[in-house]
Amino acid sequence: MVEIESPTKAHLPIREVARRTGVHPVTLRAWERRYGLLTPARTGKGHRLYSEEEIRRIEEVLACLARGVAIGRVRELLERGPASLVATEQAENTAGSWREIIDEAYDLSQDFADLKLRQRLDQWIAAFPPALLLDHWLKPLHAKLARQRQSEPAQHFFWQLFYEQLLLANGIARKNLGKDRVTCEKRVLLLDFPGNDQRAFIQLFCATLLAAGCDVVVLDYRAALLELESTVKKLNVDAVLCYSHRALSKAFLHKELPSSIQILQTPLWLLGDFVEMQSAELGRLKKLPIISMLSGDTDGVMRQLREQLKR
Repeated sequence: MVEIESPTKAHLPIREVARRTGVHPVTLRAWERRYGLLTPARTGKGHRLYSEEEIRRIEEVLACLARGVAIGRVRELLERGPASLVATEQAENTAGSWREIIDEAYDLSQDFADLKLRQRLDQWIAAFPPALLLDHWLKPLHAKLARQRQSEPAQHFFWQLFYEQLLLANGIARKNLGKDRVTCEKRVLLLDFPGNDQRAFIQLFCATLLAAGCDVVVLDYRAALLELESTVKKLNVDAVLCYSHRALSKAFLHKELPSSIQILQTPLWLLGDFVEMQSAELGRLKKLPIISMLSGDTDGVMRQLREQLKR
């Protein structure tokens, strides 16, 4: 461990690195302690400081994880160089790493293994950035669970448990974010929709926003839409986000939302898979100047969102 007595602008604190990379401080610490992936310098008081080289290392780790490399193998592959990663991808299907934890979560939910599943969820939430978890783990797991119609009780068990674990993790993230408002760029209102799976997806997307240094208020969409302009002003938010991984009701898109934003002056973003699924149904909303629509993978959506929030 390198100790720095007088940090320079070239060294960034952990929360600034989290905001810049989208990797939560809890995950950065886990990569350092549990997996030996990072070696940040320290101040005399023990605060972590990251150089540009460390940030490039974080980006390399993210690239490996996105390709499906098991997190326990990332350090070895990076130390052996880029050629090693290419050779590994050619020799085996590295996406199997994601399949393994998808299958493990599925099996534990089918067995109603409460304690073990909570432990594994805690580990995955800490080890993986939420954007990667959402795209590479939760979406395919959702599809796998949905195919097993006969296991509906197990599905309810999983979604409720995962939602509870995310609430705990996001509560800690909000508390830590509140201690350091310097890195908190913006404050947004995220609409919450009913449904066990929907609530879990929204909380994981909320975790993605928090990891990027964005303060988030999650509010039931029905309550928010009652007096949206007034609610936005009282919460002092910079934008309203409507996120969904599945199609939203026609009543919401054609009636409830349009009538609620007639006097809204705050930007409203529609994002998530429903934007592409229901592109034709969103034609009327696309014409409204306060509305922007972002689609694509979660990392891409977050990059677009952060650019627009800077304006």
